Amino acid sequence: MNKIDELICEIRESISDVFEEFDSTAQDLIRFLKVTDEKSYHSIIDSFYLLEDTQLAKHEFSQIDLSKESNGKLYLFFYGVLNSCYMQQQAILVICEKLGISENINEIRAVNVVAYRNDFSAHSPNRGRGKSEHSFIFNRLAMRQGKVMGYSDNHESGTVFREAEISILISDWNLLLVKQLELISSLILDKKS
Repeated sequence: MNKIDELICEIRESISDVFEEFDSTAQDLIRFLKVTDEKSYHSIIDSFYLLEDTQLAKHEFSQIDLSKESNGKLYLFFYGVLNSCYMQQQAILVICEKLGISENINEIRAVNVVAYRNDFSAHSPNRGRGKSEHSFIFNRLAMRQGKVMGYSDNHESGTVFREAEISILISDWNLLLVKQLELISSLILDKKS
């Protein structure tokens, strides 16, 4: 279990402790988290489930020997792990919004792994028509080497290349996610005591 998993578990256990009290109600959970309503509470819980699920995908990706996989599996793996990081970004933004946390939000929104996800694995061929966003085409050989690398031909200045190590993109995101989960954990645990 890594630090992200530990923090998620710690936060979820603290919420579960309140939930499992003998005469616990939804209002107790709302008060515990100091959120405005039951809908906010459920959004937070759903977001923690999403964080747990996407952690499983990221762990699995880190165990793959990319050099031995077929091209089709490489696309599934890369699309999947990049989208998992995006889903984590969205989940942590929801949690922070519901808890009234504004620290690090701009940094979370600008995280590099999501920018690469948007460019390489969340685009359609018409992305960039009349906009400053452009679709990029994966280099299959680079994926075998653990790289998100490719080009865009629909940029106003011509062909544009991008390249990053997938492990570095994920590692940088993990550091930011830990930082934010520590902030959330201290806030929730302080509320509990």
